[in-house]
Amino acid sequence: MIIDLHIHTLIGSHCSIIEIRDLIIQVKRLKLDGICITDHNNTAGIWPTKKLGEEEGIKVFGGIEVRTREGDVIVFSKDIDTIKVPVGIVDLISWVQEREGVIIPVHPFRRGVPSLDNRLYEIPGFDAIEILNGNCTQEMNILAWLASLKLKIPGTGGSDAHTLKQVGKYATMFDVQIETEEELIKAIKSGNYQAVRWT
Repeated sequence: MIIDLHIHTLIGSHCSIIEIRDLIIQVKRLKLDGICITDHNNTAGIWPTKKLGEEEGIKVFGGIEVRTREGDVIVFSKDIDTIKVPVGIVDLISWVQEREGVIIPVHPFRRGVPSLDNRLYEIPGFDAIEILNGNCTQEMNILAWLASLKLKIPGTGGSDAHTLKQVGKYATMFDVQIETEEELIKAIKSGNYQAVRWT
């Protein structure tokens, strides 16, 4: 199953220009099996996109990109709409673990945005690392991949799309069928997937 784990919508991210109806059309055209709506610090785009996705037979999962004091991470968990920012990364990791969710540093070595950078090596508790991000250079993605190898943490892929053309550039290939956020969390925890180039 191919899922783009990192997409922003106009509804939930002021920096995105993606209308959700256009997004669902694009996902069908690209033959992605599913997408994750991971807007910045809010969940406003999830339910409208899920509704449209159901109408068109596209799996839509909900997460959130949280801007912690140390850098950006994606969280898939119960109660994500209750996360308050600003928040420290250690506190957020504890919050996620209490709810049996997953937390993934995104674009960890990207310049110009809040990223964990080498702090990635100092903070335990991550479930995966985004090693293919559509807004990172090849060098930045390689640094993330090397970190995942060194830390023995699996790597995910996501487009980090803010425009339609970016959707599906990178994705994550799972070896199981995923129907719900709970199953997505279980699949991410399993480590049985790989980051892939899709478009």
